[in-house]
Formats: sequence, C-alpha cells, structure tokens
Amino acid sequence: MDLVSVVLLSGCALIGPTDHGDWSYTVTSSGTNVSWTAPTPLRTDGGHYEMRYTITGATVMVSYIGIDFGPIDVMDMIPADVISTFRTQPGPCPLIYDSIEVVTPADQDPPSLSYDWVVDINSSGIATFSMENLYLGQADYNLGWPWGSVAVQLESGSVSANLKIDIIDNPCYEDVDGNGSVDVVDLLALIGNWGDCISCEGDFPPGDVNYNWIVDVTDLLQVVGAWGPCPD
Repeated sequence: MDLVSVVLLSGCALIGPTDHGDWSYTVTSSGTNVSWTAPTPLRTDGGHYEMRYTITGATVMVSYIGIDFGPIDVMDMIPADVISTFRTQPGPCPLIYDSIEVVTPADQDPPSLSYDWVVDINSSGIATFSMENLYLGQADYNLGWPWGSVAVQLESGSVSANLKIDIIDNPCYEDVDGNGSVDVVDLLALIGNWGDCISCEGDFPPGDVNYNWIVDVTDLLQVVGAWGPCPD
C-alpha cells in the first residue's frame, strides 16, 4: 500500500470562524493523491480571500539497485515561481483557487518530479490543500562512495508548507502605490514594470495586480477597470 501521511504541525485548538488562518503542515506521498485539512474555520461571508502558500521544505526518498536512500533535501529542485504563491478569490464560500502545476526540471521529459496542488474552502469555511497527479521519476544524484553520481528512482516525496488565508472585505489591488485611489500613478508604475518577472524573489513586482509574476495587458485592463477611488 502506498504511504500517504499528513502530519499536523500547527497544534491549533478548534475555535470559531475568524478572518485569518495561518497553518504549517507536511504532506507525504509515494504516488497517491493526498490532502490536508485546516483545523480551524474561516468566516464564510468575506469579500475576498487572500491565499499565500509557501513551501518551506521538500525531501524525497530514492532507490538505487534496490537500496533505499534518504530523505534527501530537494528544495533546489522546486521552481522558484512556486516556492511562494499568492492568489485571491472573491467570496462568499465555498470557493476554489486555480490549480498550480509543479514540474521539475522543466526541460526534462519525463520530469524527475511533478504534481498539481489546489486549495479550496468549503461552505463551512474549512480550507483544504490537495496534492494530485504526483509523478515520481528519475534524477541524477551523487550518492557518494562507492556509487558516485547515478540515476536514482524517486520513491516518495514530502512537502512542508505554510498556508495563510486572510479575508479582505474591500480590497483594492489595482491601487499600486497604496494612496487610496487607482489613477495615473498606478498606471505608470505598471508600465514601468512591464514584462515577465518569473525570476523575482520576495514580493510581486509593482503593477502585477493579479499576482502571477507577469505585468501584462491583463493587469492593465484590471487597473483601467478599477479607475477611481478605492471602495471604503
């Protein structure tokens, strides 16, 4: 039977619905779908639900000529643009964020590791993280003496992460400079950061109002559509 384990690290006691969730957890799988469910509910009637998912650790167990090795730290294999992911969805609950695909290395076919993950919040305000379509392939790894660098088979993978969800009732993402109004200053900031910023680290580039690491026409249309004072 494939190993599927969920380790809860947050240790939070069950409380009533809130406007903020902050949980840390680890999921482990050898190929089957796996999910983790938040221990505390969120308010279900919020205006927007901001979700930030940050990978804090990643390891794999591997095998070579029938011998198991690991756990091996593979954080350097995780694409930089999926280490930290920000998404926002309008309420009320239930709601689901767009699925995110992780493939590494991107130029290898088949890859060493790939999976999809998605976060949803049900009608009771409970958030669930799901990892699906996990593929475990081969990767070159230096096992040291006496084997050296060889092609190993990935047998299982573990991802540790932090999931934060905040309810924002009246967001104004298009207000790039934060002055309470969407105007020409925000438009100029967007144009000044035009283009792909997939290699950016930390905060999203100013003008990336849909938080996809690219400042493009979608952001431009969103800013123009929100022109004027931000909602109270």
